[in-house]
Amino acid sequence: MPSTLGTLQNLKLLASHIYTDDEIDNFDIREAISNHPIAHRPVNTRSRLAYQQIMKNTKKTTKYLLPGQLCMFYYNEPKFKEELEYYDKTPMTLFCGITRTKDNTIREVGFNLHYFPPFTRARILELCYVAFMPYWEKNFNEHDGKPNTHISYKAIKKICSRSDKLTFGIKMYIPILRSEAWVIPPRLFSTAFYTEGHFSKATMNQIFKFWRTF
Repeated sequence: MPSTLGTLQNLKLLASHIYTDDEIDNFDIREAISNHPIAHRPVNTRSRLAYQQIMKNTKKTTKYLLPGQLCMFYYNEPKFKEELEYYDKTPMTLFCGITRTKDNTIREVGFNLHYFPPFTRARILELCYVAFMPYWEKNFNEHDGKPNTHISYKAIKKICSRSDKLTFGIKMYIPILRSEAWVIPPRLFSTAFYTEGHFSKATMNQIFKFWRTF
C-alpha cells in the first residue's frame, strides 16, 4: 500500500491533470476508478480527500444546474425536511432536466449516485459514461457551460430500466434551496466516485439497506 504522502501527491497530480486527445480516446472509467490513488484508503478518508480535490479543481456556481452536468452541491434544508425519511446533504448528481410542479415551482431533476454502494455506483457511472461518451469526450477537461439535451430524464430512465432499483437514485431539488455547487468535468469523475453522501436521519449503511429492499 502506498504511503499517505505518496497518495496525496498522486491525488493532486491526477486532480489537476489535463488530458490529451489520445488519453481521452483511451480513457476507461472503470479502470480509472480501480487504479485511483485513494482506492484502497478507508471510506471516510477517501471521501474527505475526494471532496477536497473536487472543490480545489473546479469552480463554484450558483446558476441552474444543466442537463449533462455531474454536480456536487450543498442541500442542507430541503423544503419538506421534516417529512422526509432521509436525505443527502451533499448530493453528487447527474442532472437530466428541469420540471415544474403543479404550483409552478421549478425542480431540477437528477440522478444522485451517493444512494448506491460503491460496486453499483461504479457500474452506473460506467453505463452513463458509455451512453453519453460523445458528450463526455467533447467536454472532458472542462464543461462548456451548455446544456446537453441527449442527457435527459428519458435517457436516464432507459439506463435505469436495467434494474428497478436504480430509480432509487432519481431525485428532485429546488434551486433556491441549493447553496454552493461544483460542476465536475469527466476528467474528475473517478475522483467524484469516491465521495460519499452526508445523510440526514439515516446512516450510509442504512441508506444502502433501503436501496437493497427498494
